[in-house]
Amino acid sequence: MNFQTNKIAFKVTILTFLFFGLLVSFYRGSNFSDGDSFSIILAYLDYIDFGKYNASRGAYGHPIPEFIIGFFSYYFGTPFSNIICFTFFFGSIYVIFKTFIKKDIYNLLLFYSLILSNYLLFIENTNSIDYPIAIFFFSLGLFFLKKSNFFLCSIFFGFAIASRANFVVFIYPSIIIFLYQDNLNFSMVIKIIKIFVLTSFFGIIFYFPVFHTNDYSLSFIKIPFLTESDSPGWYGGPSLEMKSLIPRFIYKIYKMLGVFSIFVFIYLFFFKFKKLFSFKKNDNRIFYLIIIVNLGLFYFMPVKTLLINPFIIFTYVLIFHNFEKKIIYLLIFFNLLQWFISYSILDIKYKNQEICFAKEAISAKIILNVEKGDFINYVLNNKNYSECYSQYMRKYSYEFKKNLPLRLSN
Repeated sequence: MNFQTNKIAFKVTILTFLFFGLLVSFYRGSNFSDGDSFSIILAYLDYIDFGKYNASRGAYGHPIPEFIIGFFSYYFGTPFSNIICFTFFFGSIYVIFKTFIKKDIYNLLLFYSLILSNYLLFIENTNSIDYPIAIFFFSLGLFFLKKSNFFLCSIFFGFAIASRANFVVFIYPSIIIFLYQDNLNFSMVIKIIKIFVLTSFFGIIFYFPVFHTNDYSLSFIKIPFLTESDSPGWYGGPSLEMKSLIPRFIYKIYKMLGVFSIFVFIYLFFFKFKKLFSFKKNDNRIFYLIIIVNLGLFYFMPVKTLLINPFIIFTYVLIFHNFEKKIIYLLIFFNLLQWFISYSILDIKYKNQEICFAKEAISAKIILNVEKGDFINYVLNNKNYSECYSQYMRKYSYEFKKNLPLRLSN
């Protein structure tokens, strides 16, 4: 009886987490913290208004999220497109748990607590943005890869590519690592090639409108070192110079790990190094692949912490795999502490103080300040970025600012 009562209590707590995330997503409305959210919606609106596909971000676009987010924003309003994105993120946590942890309901509750207690991981996935959708499909691909259902894993990996094209750097190596465990033989090579071909097909087919718009050329692909680009960095990021990349990279990793939790990671790195970096298990190899590749990718475009969601999620999975519960409890405690109280070690000066302009740091000095926690700041001092984005929303501007279904403008 006691076990059943606990089981029900754990499920209710998990559903409470979901409800809280949906509530924050609804409350956010068009006040996106990610400046690319409105452009994803515009890709859908352009097709509705002009019958023409214009990729979001002015590059290759992200077809599946553009349709999903645009559809819900148009017919129900941005609070509901936020809700859909958070639901995708919440679902991805469950799928990752079932793929790599597979324990009881208590461990599922603990895993949700660890992931959602990270403030940045939580709050950034309440935006109408493509990352949670891509992570959901990627996690489903890994799930079916582990189940050796190669057709379904190819479909979902393809959907992940159609949601965020840069997920190719995780997908293809993960397939190789999973299939190539001890030895390489001809049948294994054929199997890898088949999955590659199917995954590529299911991913590329969604980019047909992009190819059509660009006269079936690859001119829309702009990758540093490989193609010419007018941007000094990678899609508006900092210049590709060590002195400008390293500080932003280190600072944003520190913020993503957590201003208090960082000390736990420092402890693990210096005193539990062998346990932390164990490549004996094949699952660990996949975790390290995702972590290292994601960090490498982020090094060249440290523009937003959403880009390193896979890094922190699979770092947590790795810790769940390799360490005792007290480490997990400690991380949850420190993560939650940051919601209510925090500190800063840098006083950063920005070139422009206007909220509608991208932040460009021009100087920083070391100074220790105790501050309100991240969630307290979000509730009390939340800036209204919807005013910034509404100027791009054409006739939908009023409905966008008021969080109404955009179709009401017609």
